[in-house]
Amino acid sequence: MAEPLVGVVGGYGAVGAALARQLYDRGGARLRIGGRDPHAAAALVDKQLEGRGEAAAVDAYDPGSLAAFCAGCAVVVNCAGPSYRVLDRVAVAALAAGAHYVDPGGDLPVRDLLTAAGTGDRAAVLNAGLMPGLTALLPLGLARAGSGRVARLTAYAGLVDRMTPAGAAEYLLSLGGGHGEPLAAWRGGRRVSRALEPLTGVEVPFYPGRVAVHPFLSGETEWLAATLGADDVDWYNVFDGGGNVVAALSRLRPAMLGAGDLESAARELAEAAALDLFGRDPYQLFVFEIADAVGRRVLVLRTEDTYEATALLAAQATVDALAGRLPAGVHLAAEVVAYAPVAAALRAHPTVRVFEVIDAGLDGAAADEGEL
Repeated sequence: MAEPLVGVVGGYGAVGAALARQLYDRGGARLRIGGRDPHAAAALVDKQLEGRGEAAAVDAYDPGSLAAFCAGCAVVVNCAGPSYRVLDRVAVAALAAGAHYVDPGGDLPVRDLLTAAGTGDRAAVLNAGLMPGLTALLPLGLARAGSGRVARLTAYAGLVDRMTPAGAAEYLLSLGGGHGEPLAAWRGGRRVSRALEPLTGVEVPFYPGRVAVHPFLSGETEWLAATLGADDVDWYNVFDGGGNVVAALSRLRPAMLGAGDLESAARELAEAAALDLFGRDPYQLFVFEIADAVGRRVLVLRTEDTYEATALLAAQATVDALAGRLPAGVHLAAEVVAYAPVAAALRAHPTVRVFEVIDAGLDGAAADEGEL
């Protein structure tokens, strides 16, 4: 019996290439790598997949090209961006071809479009990346390992890494335009504006040195808080480095709200990230602390490659789709992808330096590492 075919649109980009390698390592599917440059797609197949795949030209903005690419695929993964431009184009073509759809990104407009159109008997999985994605799945798994109602979730999310212009644009939009609210927090089961304030030069557990923290309540975090039934949630974006990204974000507020030149702002933010990274090793560090009736549990994830971490959840969603484990309809990855195999993949991945669960107990004293 022939292996099922997985098509990766944008398959030779940073996230797409990481996803292709991870799916190739897992086995069980043939890969079709696509993008506007068929030579780049063929080079990836030849050099990174040992020639065991096929390359194809595809334009995410051309319905005919997308239809031809998606034909015969069991799953199509969209790694082309940015999401605010691609919207549901790839998803529509994938679903029309009878394929499941997986997207490491996929913002609120994409979810609304797909929900309105329907997916038939196929699944469309959005936010199957790092942030959003793992930033919901990991605290969800941490909370479900406890035995009491979640009283508080405190999260610190920090990245010191390069940014592509497309990634920078997505990040800017995620900080405004209805995706969330700076300085807000979750209190008593609802969003409360201006509940927190930004701080600079503070010490945060597990972070090296002093950092700046900026509170932000995203749509994903609100979904997580409501799903957990949490009383209180404090979420902080952490900025470590020379302060160039923090300064750029303060200047680029109009672009976050859709009032400025987004492409120019994205280039400026990408340059600021490069300056903060200069002379340093990249890292991504996430700290989640859950307090409930039985005590505190802390999950720490530190990786050294944003793109590999982003691809990891998308790879698991793809495997789940191939295995028939995903229900039909439009879903966030954290709603339908199980925590345990993702945690196992994180522990095994060579770019993950720390994946640790600490049970602090009722008195706050650390116990042995837990296994979720």
